[in-house]
Amino acid sequence: ANEALVPEVVFFDIAKHTHWLAAMLKDWGLGEHLLLVGNQGVGKNKLADRLLQLLRREREYIQLHRDSTVQSLTLSPSLEGGVVVWSDSPLVLAMTHGRVLMVDEADKAPTEVVCVLKALLHDQDILLSDGRRFVGEGHPAAASGASGVNLQRIHPNFRVIALANRPGFPFLGNDFFGEMGDAFACHCVDNPDPVSERQLLRAYAPSLPEDLIRRLTSALGELRKLNDEGQLAYPYSTRELVNVVRHIEAFPEDPVSQVLENVLAFDAFDEATQTLLYGCFFRAGLPVGQHIRHLARATAPVAAPLPDALVWGSLHLAPSVRGVECLVRSHPATVPPASAVSARRAATTEAAEKLQVSKRNLDTIYPSSMSGPVLFSLALS
Repeated sequence: ANEALVPEVVFFDIAKHTHWLAAMLKDWGLGEHLLLVGNQGVGKNKLADRLLQLLRREREYIQLHRDSTVQSLTLSPSLEGGVVVWSDSPLVLAMTHGRVLMVDEADKAPTEVVCVLKALLHDQDILLSDGRRFVGEGHPAAASGASGVNLQRIHPNFRVIALANRPGFPFLGNDFFGEMGDAFACHCVDNPDPVSERQLLRAYAPSLPEDLIRRLTSALGELRKLNDEGQLAYPYSTRELVNVVRHIEAFPEDPVSQVLENVLAFDAFDEATQTLLYGCFFRAGLPVGQHIRHLARATAPVAAPLPDALVWGSLHLAPSVRGVECLVRSHPATVPPASAVSARRAATTEAAEKLQVSKRNLDTIYPSSMSGPVLFSLALS
């Protein structure tokens, strides 16, 4: 085998992935082509590469999209000496040398490309634009012993592993399973269960606290539930969680909330969606939108000592102004809510409260520049 074509992937043997690999290996042993269907980020590529890595099989890779054509499926352009040269595509190379063709984003392929793939896998027959015709061992042309310059046999070790997202929103793919599901052994790949997911995150970020990993998996689990209920459009997957913990592992000084906001930035312009997202993380003990450097600050209130009170001044009111009424306005202070203005014979509440003082002294009592706790002495004659 050409070792350069054998995938080498970073893979952690968690319980759920091991279960899927065992099921895939059973169908592989029966000579089946494999189709992995699932949302983005659940690990389809990782599972396929890991299977080929264990089997030491050579891989040819092709990614389909809405602009793929039959020609691009069978021929690949390259630039050699300033001239565009058309050579065999990964599909043709896999059929010729008995390699495994990995077809990524198969659900994005146009109808004509799907028809060619279906004829290849069902009928073991494909005709190239240059006149070559590839047939399998079970094809009538191969059974009759027909030969010719343009007639070539498909290598018996040729296999196809197709990866596809589920049809519909938000991936907007075609129903690949409905069109070609009968040509594959199909496996539905989903996010790992919470136990396996925590095991995977610990492998990627061994220095992270266990409590933080549990909170992250809990929040993402609630987001996926909202997606299943139709309240969220995007299905947040294990890929997002892995990216978060790898970032925190590499840059421990970055606030957890800032790392999470990198994942949620796409929905930052939708206020309703943002409220749902932030609520899930807040209930898990991970408030988003605040700079948090330690998990303790993200999950529990911290008793911070108040700065020393500042005596702003004293105000003595004569009996002649006792009958003047005005509204008292409160100004926000950048201190913990435990601080308060103490005044004799006056009480401040959240609502506007009447205090019999002169209106001209209002801004003196509550200056707008106040940025800390103020102890104000109010003496009434």
